Parts: sequence; structure tokens; C-alpha cells
Amino acid sequence: MVNSFFYTKWYCILRLLDRFENDFIIFFRIFILIKISLAIRFILGFNAFLQIKLFLTIVNAGTVSLILAAMIAGAFFFGSNFIALLINRSAYQFSSWIVFIIFFSGVVENNWISNNTTRNNIIAFIELIATIISAIVALALFAIRYRASKVDPIA
Repeated sequence: MVNSFFYTKWYCILRLLDRFENDFIIFFRIFILIKISLAIRFILGFNAFLQIKLFLTIVNAGTVSLILAAMIAGAFFFGSNFIALLINRSAYQFSSWIVFIIFFSGVVENNWISNNTTRNNIIAFIELIATIISAIVALALFAIRYRASKVDPIA
């Protein structure tokens, strides 16, 4: 009796989600963009906190912030691809890569000095390259999943 009650409730919830699937996917993508922009704002605010409250130099606070940004970008890459393995609808999330590519390219463009490169310039450039490679890998995984899910019209 209890199992059938929970089964019926979950079945109703899944049918309701299936009915509003497109609205839910759009909401989820907007939510991801908001989450990423908040993560980048947190990184920038944390950088200011390290400089003002903990009296770190600009270079050291920048290094800590860039390492934190790399960790967040890696979490988004592995998290979204892991979720995409479980749910086919999550395979279409590319907005995080656009935001991270813009963020790291802005860091490299505004701070790169050819005569005097610091470790932060090199770290930001490596993160930009890693983000671009991650975006390409995410697109390749999407293409593989998309091709595998298609029904062959000839067969």
C-alpha cells in the first residue's frame, strides 16, 4: 500500500515535469547563467577581500582568485557532463563555457603586458586555453551523444 502511494505521487510529479519540459529547460538554463555570473562576482569580490582584509598583494590575491576560478570552471565542466550522462536534457548546456571564455579572455586581454609577464598572466592564459578545450570537448561529447541517440532512417 505504501509503495503504491509513493509510486503514484512520483509518477504524477514526473508527468507534470514532462508536461512543462520546455519551460523547465529554459528556466534551468537561465538558472545556470545566473549561478555562473554569481560565481564570477564572488571571485572578484573575494579578490578584493583578500587584498583589503587579509593584506595580500595584488599578485598573490589574483593568483588565489584565478585558482578558485579554475576550480569553479572545472566543477562546471565535470558536473554538467556527469549530469548529461544521467539526463539527456542536460547535454545542451553550453552557456557556462561562453561566460568562462569571456571571463578568462577579459583577464588575459586587460592584464597582459608583453615585456613583463607575471605568473597571473600565465595562469589566466592557461585557464583560457583549458576553458576553450573544455568547451570543444563538451561540444564533441554532445555530438557523440546526439548521434548515438538518433535512429538510423535506413535500418
